[in-house]
Amino acid sequence: MFRWGVMAILRDAGFETEAPDDLLGWVRGEDSAAVLVTVQSEADWELLETLHHTSSAIVLVALLEQASVAASVRALRAGASCVVPRDTSPSALREAFGAAVRGQSLVPVEVLRALSALADVPHPPDRPSPEERKWLRELARGTTIGRLASDVGYSERMMFRLLRDLYARLGAGNRTDALIKAQARGWL
Repeated sequence: MFRWGVMAILRDAGFETEAPDDLLGWVRGEDSAAVLVTVQSEADWELLETLHHTSSAIVLVALLEQASVAASVRALRAGASCVVPRDTSPSALREAFGAAVRGQSLVPVEVLRALSALADVPHPPDRPSPEERKWLRELARGTTIGRLASDVGYSERMMFRLLRDLYARLGAGNRTDALIKAQARGWL
């Protein structure tokens, strides 16, 4: 029922709406499209990333069940052009969706600040970035990779890949080896 209500709101704003059974197949067949994805589970996060990688011509709007700064950053990093709380008003949904379709994004200032803090700062290839050093500190404290991924806005699978690449750059074969090397170099 929620889906049909959202579609009615967007139709009333002048947008053509569809609810395809095979969303990925539909996206592959479109030259350009805007897709609104409700994100409530880990599978929804993976769908958002998959849609982003399926076509660069689509505009993704994430409708978040939990619209925190961390979740908003995660959605934007996963490919969303815009993030809207699931309990938003119809007028706010129309405004955000319309902006995304026009190539703009309405992003809260605190989300922009969080994204700016994640910006890559040039660093030597064998030295972890400030963000990567933070990851290592969290792992040293016993934080799980799943929790770390959620906190920084990546899927667990992507976090594993990023950490694997970091370990390789440090010349470490696994997490324990990477933490030992990081401790010895004063990064923890």
